[in-house]
Amino acid sequence: MITKNIKHNLAVLAMGCGAVFSTTSCNDFLDVLPLNDVVLENYWTKESDVTSVLMGCYESMQSGDCVTRMGLWGEVRSDNIRMGNSSAQDLEQMLKENILPTNGYCNWTAFYQTINRCNILIHYAPEVQELDPNYTVSEMKANIAEATFLRSLSYFYLIRTFRDVPFTREPSIDDTKEYRIPADSFNVVLNNLIADMEAVKDDVPMYFRKPNPDREETSERNNTARVTRPAMYALLADLYLWQGNWTKCVECCDYVISFKQEEFEKLLKRRLQNDVQLFNDIPLYLEKIGSMSGNAYNQIFGQGNSFESIFEITYDTKNSTTNSYVGSFYTHLNNNDPTSGNLVAIDEFYEGLPTTDTELFNKKDCRAYECITERGKAYWIAKYSSQSTDLDNTKTNWKPSYSWRAENYANWIVYRLTDVMLMKAEALIEQGSDKYEDAFTLINAVNRRAVNSLVPGSGEVLKFDDFKNTLEDMRNLVMEERHRELMFEGKRWFDLVRMARRTGNTRELAKTVTKKQYANISGIQIRLTDPNALYMPYSRSELKVNPYLKQNPAYNTGGDADLEKN
Repeated sequence: MITKNIKHNLAVLAMGCGAVFSTTSCNDFLDVLPLNDVVLENYWTKESDVTSVLMGCYESMQSGDCVTRMGLWGEVRSDNIRMGNSSAQDLEQMLKENILPTNGYCNWTAFYQTINRCNILIHYAPEVQELDPNYTVSEMKANIAEATFLRSLSYFYLIRTFRDVPFTREPSIDDTKEYRIPADSFNVVLNNLIADMEAVKDDVPMYFRKPNPDREETSERNNTARVTRPAMYALLADLYLWQGNWTKCVECCDYVISFKQEEFEKLLKRRLQNDVQLFNDIPLYLEKIGSMSGNAYNQIFGQGNSFESIFEITYDTKNSTTNSYVGSFYTHLNNNDPTSGNLVAIDEFYEGLPTTDTELFNKKDCRAYECITERGKAYWIAKYSSQSTDLDNTKTNWKPSYSWRAENYANWIVYRLTDVMLMKAEALIEQGSDKYEDAFTLINAVNRRAVNSLVPGSGEVLKFDDFKNTLEDMRNLVMEERHRELMFEGKRWFDLVRMARRTGNTRELAKTVTKKQYANISGIQIRLTDPNALYMPYSRSELKVNPYLKQNPAYNTGGDADLEKN
């Protein structure tokens, strides 16, 4: 937690941490002896010291506590998920919108641990560059930029979840620093993140490994598991989208899209990636190869680190610890035999397929079958849990066939190309009606891929004339496409909150998320009319140790008010 005096022995940290492509456990550097002058003098002297700590920053973000919260904070309160085969009280209370400061998912410690590692690296890297002649200025700036990305991403999750959070760029190194600070407002933190990212956005390389004509998948893995320049611009686009700076959001999205278009041209020249095709001038994986659909899922989620990926938290299949989010909360795997996990999908999204359309999916939409599988009386979450999905849409019932992962791990995708396309579409819509058609072209490209509409005008599901007349219709269009495309990827609740912030009311959000409720629907809708209730409460343990932290008014019960007075 941020309010402790966090103690570090970075010599132990460097020796204990594995590389970014591994999740080999690292000595808990929060609980070892504090630094002293001798350790500092002996440690921060050469480039390898910096790179070791940088790998520790990545590893911190790989932790189950971080990845679990990236998913659960962005999904559980949305309209995507219901309770499955579980009695996990904290999850159940979140699903019922009965979130108390004692709920374990209010704990943000894992993110502040990552933030502090990044702060330490950013603080000491310039000193190392002066000492080590082999550590160039450009390498130092690249390391600082990577750490800035990971720090900014961590803060971005925090403000979207809690709104106002303690913000600092100062490292907590030893017992001489009091690390108890008040929370800064959402907008103050967001503006600082944008400023930080803008200052370093071009300091990271375009590639960590140049594309290899013979083994393209190797270069993709190295260039999506580390922070590259396209990843910097993807995060900046997201930050600008939340800030409401539509022009800058579009500019950042264009940078990423142009990069992928250029990469596609290079692949064509080398006759690689023959399962990628242009959809409205943007290269995306084909869903259908031969008679079977499901290829896009298999590339993006099954293999991971795909052509469409921009940044994902990557796990080494040989040396990986369990990704607890996928393994425990979605479809649970036991000796390759899937069983219902703690969470299941909403019935209305899948029920009736493939005979009829559902309220969200067209019956031809491959994503419905890739995201969700019908098992007994429940609709299990297949995304991330299945290694591959084959859809034989020559049959009237599609007959989806799943190959489940042998282990409970999967990379966690933070940004991919279609996400950026839909960010750009959303920003274009907000710029005015003269941009609606451009926005629709992007949205339709994503949808065309999903329904195997390979030729423009043939087999398309979306029609521009159905949406072009009002801002509300265009907003609903892009939100629904994000819903379909990014389902179960930790985006949906944040999308709903962003739209509620933009429109200035929570009525639509409350109406949407209470569709899954069985009881107290009106009470939950009334509760969510308070904008404060869109955010999680601060944990009671944080309130106890940080006197400057004031509880979110939506959760300020008598017990927590007493804590603040004391």
